[in-house]
Amino acid sequence: MRFSAVTLAFLLIFAAAARAADATSVQTILGQWEDSTRGGRIVPYKIYYTPKERGPRPVVIFSHGLGGSREGSEFLLSYLAAHGYVAVAIQHPGSDTPAILGHPGEIGAQPIDRDRIRANIREAMKPGVALDRFRDIPFAITELSEMDAHDPVLHGHLDMQHVGMSGHSYGGVTTQALAGQRFAFGMTFADPRIKAAIIYSPSKPRRGDAATAFADVHIPTFHMTGTEDRSPIAQAKMSPEDRLQPYKAIHKADKYLLVLNGGDHMVFSGREPRSGPNPKYPRFHELVQRASLAFWDTYLLDKPEAKAYLTGGAFARDLGSDGRFEFELH
Repeated sequence: MRFSAVTLAFLLIFAAAARAADATSVQTILGQWEDSTRGGRIVPYKIYYTPKERGPRPVVIFSHGLGGSREGSEFLLSYLAAHGYVAVAIQHPGSDTPAILGHPGEIGAQPIDRDRIRANIREAMKPGVALDRFRDIPFAITELSEMDAHDPVLHGHLDMQHVGMSGHSYGGVTTQALAGQRFAFGMTFADPRIKAAIIYSPSKPRRGDAATAFADVHIPTFHMTGTEDRSPIAQAKMSPEDRLQPYKAIHKADKYLLVLNGGDHMVFSGREPRSGPNPKYPRFHELVQRASLAFWDTYLLDKPEAKAYLTGGAFARDLGSDGRFEFELH
C-alpha cells in the first residue's frame, strides 16, 4: 500500500498523538450557567480539557439527543480533549433526561409509565423547546468567552476564534440550526462564531424541502449516520435514507459523509441500544473518533495533513468494508 508524503506524515503524527493521549489525564468541569435574558434559564455543562495543554485550544461544543444529558458521548468528547481540544457538552432542560424520564431519584423508583414518557416526548418536540435549544448555544459561546477571560482554571485556555459545533439526533438538529438551516418563514439561527460542524444522525427538515432548508449553509460540515440509523422515539417515520438529505442539499461549503454499515441510532451517543450490546460499537467508535478528530484538525487547526487523510484515500482505506465515505470540496 502506497501513501503520499503528506498522508504518511499525518499517519505518523496521528500515531504519536494517540500515544501521547494515552499518557495524558483528561479532566472535567461540571457546572451550570444562568441566562437572565430568558427568565433565569439554567444551562448545565460538562467541560473536558487537558491541563497540560499550553495556550488557547479550539473549542468543540456538543448537544445531546432527546432524553440525553451532558454525560452523553463521553467516548468521543474525552477523546477530543485528550488530543488537545476543549470539548463542551451542553445539557438542554426541557428535552433532557429529567424532562423525558423524570429526575434521578424518580428513575427506577416506580414502573415505567410509557404513556407519560410519550407525552413528555411530545412536549419536548414542541417549537418552543427547540427554540430554547437553539438559543442555548449562542449563550454558551458567550459564557465560554467569559470563562476564558476570568475563570481561574480555564483562563487563557479557550480559543474562541476557532469554535466547532456538533450534536447527536435532536442535538444534530440543533447543530444544523446553528450551521445555517432555514426554518419556517426563512428563520435562521446561524452563528458566525461557529466555523465548522459535525452532525451525528442528521435529520431531514420537519417541514418543507431540504434544498431550501440547507441552501445557505456555508461552513464545512461532516454528516455521520448508519444504515440502521432509525429514530427510536422521535420522527418515527424517518428512515436511514432520509438522514442523507442535509448532506445532499448543501452546495456552498466543503462537506463529508460517513455511513457506517450496520450503524444504528445509539452508536453516536455512547449508550447501548435497547436490544443489548452491539459488538461493532468499539470499531464504530474508533472510526467516529478518528474521523471527527481529522475534521476538526482540518477546519479548526488548518492542518493540511489532516485534510489529506480525509480526502487522499487513507481514511477510506481505514474504514474498509465497515462503511461508506464520500466528500465534496468547494
